[in-house]
Amino acid sequence: MPSRDKNWFISSSYGMQISGIKSEDFIQSNVTPAFTFSMGRWISSEIALQIGYKGFYFHTIADNDRHYYNFIYGDVLLNINKIIDGKKIIKRKGSFIFHPGGGYFYNSYYNRPNICANLGLLYSLSFKNNFDIIIDVSAITAWDIYQGNEDILPSCNIGIIYMFRD
Repeated sequence: MPSRDKNWFISSSYGMQISGIKSEDFIQSNVTPAFTFSMGRWISSEIALQIGYKGFYFHTIADNDRHYYNFIYGDVLLNINKIIDGKKIIKRKGSFIFHPGGGYFYNSYYNRPNICANLGLLYSLSFKNNFDIIIDVSAITAWDIYQGNEDILPSCNIGIIYMFRD
């Protein structure tokens, strides 16, 4: 993906998420599906901007309810391989990309919005022509998403990116 400068892209991924990162959070009933969709543009081989959506619901260990949410976010994508390698040309099929950002989180369960951070690291592997396969480990984090203090929704997704050619 990142080797194609100044191109638009769309991506979609699916995986799993949990509410929290403490040892007591790692139980099967706390695992829920995670979905993302995003689109963006590479400004250079090192930096891209994207907007996206994450959803649909999560569980907590406090109850068995589905906590539906929508998260609309904006991220800056930083191609770590290109930044570290500089101008050296190293042939690689994949790249590590750090993507910090933030966005609007609406918790339908509590009927309230929140501004949240979105942090992640993804690995993009060239697959065929304009397609890349991605593995994305990321987290939505903010104060009072679901339990009244510092909360986190980590996720791990697998998906695909399609690059449009200019």
